[in-house]
Amino acid sequence: MVEVTINTEKICPNMTNKEFREMVLSIRDRAVSLVDKRITDLQRWSSTDKARVLQWFGRTDEGTRRILLTGLTAITEVLKSLTGHNFTRWDSERFKHIGCVPNPNQSGVAASVCSPDTATHTIAIHVDFCTMRDFSWEKDSMISTLIHEASHFDDTMGTRDHRYFMEDCLTFGAKNPNQAINNADSIAGYIIYNA
Repeated sequence: MVEVTINTEKICPNMTNKEFREMVLSIRDRAVSLVDKRITDLQRWSSTDKARVLQWFGRTDEGTRRILLTGLTAITEVLKSLTGHNFTRWDSERFKHIGCVPNPNQSGVAASVCSPDTATHTIAIHVDFCTMRDFSWEKDSMISTLIHEASHFDDTMGTRDHRYFMEDCLTFGAKNPNQAINNADSIAGYIIYNA
């Protein structure tokens, strides 16, 4: 006889895991459509498209365009591949198991990933994610969080967290273009801010 232990712990306390998975996959689909819109912009590369890149990343050279095209294409592929099983409730022990040291500062954190985890693309959901707005053009939301976290994976853009909050990233690229192109909230902001 084989014993099987089933973890019935809720990812979000305000919904069942089935409801969470249905919700997060719907959010994922919207995120994919927004990323795809920016890929189209980068392929077209009009003066309006360049102005948006300049606003977020401080430059519009071909290298920046290529980094974004390659990175956003990888992000959309990872997002499309996510199923309900890629999401787990955040737990520092789970992060240690996959080789990451958990960030001790959990205040205001909505989700976390282990950037080298390109095999499973696990996204750990913090309780703050569960009560976030689905979408906002200008503020943090579930959609911006999924994009932000997907950009961290080493097989997408390997972004870091040089600066948080999309609104604060609007001027970050003008002074710090090398960091902005590698900043998760700059990528998320470029994709969704006033889209």
